[in-house]
Amino acid sequence: MSRLPDTQESVSRATEPSTRTPFLKLAQVVTLYYRSSGYENVFTPQLFLKRRAELCTVTNVRKWEFTSTDGRSITVREAFPEDAQNMHTGFSDVVREGKWLPTYRPNGTISDWVSWIHRAKRSREILLVGEVDMRYAGHLSIQPEEWDASRHVGRLGVIVVQPLRGIGVGRALLQVAEMVAAEKGYEKIVLSTFSNNCIARHLYESVGYRMVGVREKHFVMGGNYIDEILYEKLLEPF
Repeated sequence: MSRLPDTQESVSRATEPSTRTPFLKLAQVVTLYYRSSGYENVFTPQLFLKRRAELCTVTNVRKWEFTSTDGRSITVREAFPEDAQNMHTGFSDVVREGKWLPTYRPNGTISDWVSWIHRAKRSREILLVGEVDMRYAGHLSIQPEEWDASRHVGRLGVIVVQPLRGIGVGRALLQVAEMVAAEKGYEKIVLSTFSNNCIARHLYESVGYRMVGVREKHFVMGGNYIDEILYEKLLEPF
């Protein structure tokens, strides 16, 4: 659990779907970013106003399909700049909830998220987005450990929006993340969560994460001490 853009997230509350106006603003932010990076003719606002399926085709984004526990379609795919608005909003909303992240105010801008998504595409970082019936449902990140001797270890964080929790989105994100992580040379994934985040703890343990430690009274949230629970999982080669 930690900050954007060099850490991970936990669980977020619901966010409203982006409207055309902020979506257009996001597209303009992305366009300016790529133009400033020397990609004048790569992306335009009009491109980002096309539906997500077309964007996946245009940018050759990998996708994995699952079925939710209530019968809906879950898609997990690599993140692209169009997702920055939803990812930023999800992070900000969970911070405002005041229960799941060890920070008191949102940090970062949409431009920061665009930069992070772009960086992930040319590094060992992993950013995945989950969708239910083609609507944003959450995202997951994996970042390498900072020490040279532990670059084979990835730090994981995940967000699932409130209306879509409990139907398999988080599990699908974790499953894809482990496969992609192994492809990128990771051998172990580590993560942490609050001791009172029972739903997240049950999910991690159900897919094979092992609790390896407790940091007692590590955070103060709402005037109360909360322990941090540490998990890890060794990856099998794919």
